[in-house]
Amino acid sequence: MIYIRQYRMKSKRCTSAASGTSVAGFSGFTRRIATVLATLSITAGTLLTPVPSHADVSNTVAMPTPQPFPITAYLPYLSDRSSYGSGVYSEVLATYPALQRNEQVMASNVAQVVAINNNASAELVDDALADAATLHRGVLDLVADGLGPRLGSYFLQSLNEGRLPKTQMMFGGVIARAGGVANSTGFEKLYFATPRPFVAHPDLIRRHGAGDGRIYKAYSPSFPSGHTNQATWPTTLLAVVLPELAPQLLERGSRQGYHRLVLGVHYPLDVIGGRMTGMAAAADRWNDPVMREHLRAVGDEIRAELSWRCGKPFMECFDGLDTTAAVSDYTYRLNYDFAPIADTHQPIRVPVAAPDLLLGRFPNLDYDQRAQILAQTALASGLPLDDPQASWQRLNLSRAMTATVRINPDHTVTVLGDATGSDDNVSNATAAGDKSSTL
Repeated sequence: MIYIRQYRMKSKRCTSAASGTSVAGFSGFTRRIATVLATLSITAGTLLTPVPSHADVSNTVAMPTPQPFPITAYLPYLSDRSSYGSGVYSEVLATYPALQRNEQVMASNVAQVVAINNNASAELVDDALADAATLHRGVLDLVADGLGPRLGSYFLQSLNEGRLPKTQMMFGGVIARAGGVANSTGFEKLYFATPRPFVAHPDLIRRHGAGDGRIYKAYSPSFPSGHTNQATWPTTLLAVVLPELAPQLLERGSRQGYHRLVLGVHYPLDVIGGRMTGMAAAADRWNDPVMREHLRAVGDEIRAELSWRCGKPFMECFDGLDTTAAVSDYTYRLNYDFAPIADTHQPIRVPVAAPDLLLGRFPNLDYDQRAQILAQTALASGLPLDDPQASWQRLNLSRAMTATVRINPDHTVTVLGDATGSDDNVSNATAAGDKSSTL
C-alpha cells in the first residue's frame, strides 16, 4: 500500500478578517459586492423566515434559530484556487490525452453511451431531463432527492421558509460560495476539446427533449462532464458533514452523471472525469481550514433543522434508498463497463487531499489510518483514467464511508467489510491481538 503523506500547501492565503488573516488586495468593487451579498443573506435569514408549518414537528426537539453566515464568509478562501499547479483540475485528468489514442477504449466509450441512450425508458428519460433542469437552478433540489421522500420534503420546506441560510449560501444557485471558477470544468473542457456524442455520432444518439436548446449545445465540449462535476462536489461535501447519509448523497451525485448518458450528451469517460474533478475540488474545499469550519456549520444547521421537523434524531425519519443499493450503484458508476487496460494488481497512491474526506465518518482515526481505508476499499488498478501517481478514479468513497474496520496492535487499520457485504480484505488482514478494536 502506497500513499502520499504530505499535502501541498499554498504560500499565500486570503481568508476572513475575523480569522486574523489578511484580506489585503481586495478591490473596492469586490468589497461592495461582498457587502451586497451578505446584506441579502442576512435579510433572507431575518425577513424571509416565517413561522413554519408545525404539521410534522414535534415539541420534543427544540426549534433551532437560523443564523446566516457573517459577511466575512463571502471573502476569498485558500481553496478558491485548486491545490494543483494549474489552479484548476486538469492534472486530475492527466491520463486522458493518451487514452484518446486507445481505439478499444474509445470504441467502448461510444458503445456504452449509445446503449444507455437508445434503451432508456420513458421514466428514465424524464428523470434525466429533470436533472438537467435542476442543475441550471442549483444542486439543492438534487440533494433533497438524495435525502429520501420524508427528509427531502422537510429539507425543501426549510429552504422555502428561509430556515437554512448557511446551506443556501454555500450550496444554492450559481453563486454558491463553496463552488467557484476553479471547480467549474470550464478550462478543462476547452483544454481537452472533445466533441459531444450527439455531435460526433448524430445518427446513433437519440435526442430526448430536443426542444430545450440548453441540453444539446454543440458549442460546449464534452470532457469532462460539468453537470457531473457540479453534482459531485456538493454531494461529497455534504456526505462528509452528514456521514449518516453519505451513501445516499454520493449515489445521488453519481446518478446525475448517469443521466447525462441517458440524454446522450456525454460519454462514460466524461462523467467519470467529472466525478474525479468534483471529488478533488471537494477535497480541496474540505482541507481549507476556514471553509471546513463553515461546512461543519452547514452540517450542524441541516442536522438540527431536520431533527426538529422529524421530532427526533433525523435518521429515524429516513426513508430513502437502501444503503447497500446506494453503495452498489455508486460503485458501478466509478468505471461503468470499461475493461482494464493495464495491470490490475498495482497498489494505489491515495491523493494527498483525499484521506480527510473520511474525517466525519472516522473522527478518531489519524490521517494515515484514513488513507489505509481508502486504499483498501479502492477499485483495482489498470482502469482507463487510473493515474499511478495519484488515482482519483479508483477511490470508492461510498464503500469507505460504510466500512467496518479493525485497528491493529501496530496502529494500522484493516477493512473487514462494508455495506455491500464485501469482505475482500479479510484474508489479507494482520492477525489482531488483545489490543485490536473494531469500528
